[in-house]
Amino acid sequence: MNEFTAKKLGEVLAFANVGKEIFEKGRMALEEVFTRDGVNNTLHQISKHGVEIENLAKELGTSEITMPKSQKTGDKLRKMMELYVGEEWDNPAELLEWLGFFEGAAIVHWKLVEGAAQALDHTELKALTETGVSFHQELLNKVSQLIKDLGGKKAMA
Repeated sequence: MNEFTAKKLGEVLAFANVGKEIFEKGRMALEEVFTRDGVNNTLHQISKHGVEIENLAKELGTSEITMPKSQKTGDKLRKMMELYVGEEWDNPAELLEWLGFFEGAAIVHWKLVEGAAQALDHTELKALTETGVSFHQELLNKVSQLIKDLGGKKAMA
């Protein structure tokens, strides 16, 4: 696997790590719209993806590239998140708005890895990207529906 793919793997790992932090830090507000089970299930899936990415990087011998790139990308994502969310971690609307940006970006990054996996014809990486793209697309769809529903509730209040 080349350096480009190893770095892109680090970027999607960063999305898993920061995604987990979003759902942990914003748990109370997100449970209002996702439910407790929804938040727990999302956290479980995100954690599972993170472990799978780390394990694949180890198997491929790219950890020395993948892990530092994950940290660097994670730092950027956290800065953007803090600028956007600020002190509104108790506000479901703000968190859903941020998650819309975040999940869209996650999908784009996963698509880069998917393209690399297809070009390399790497079976494990292709399977991982299929799961990653699908998960983030479904989560973005869920976030979109939840924010729409929340907008409707707020308009009627």
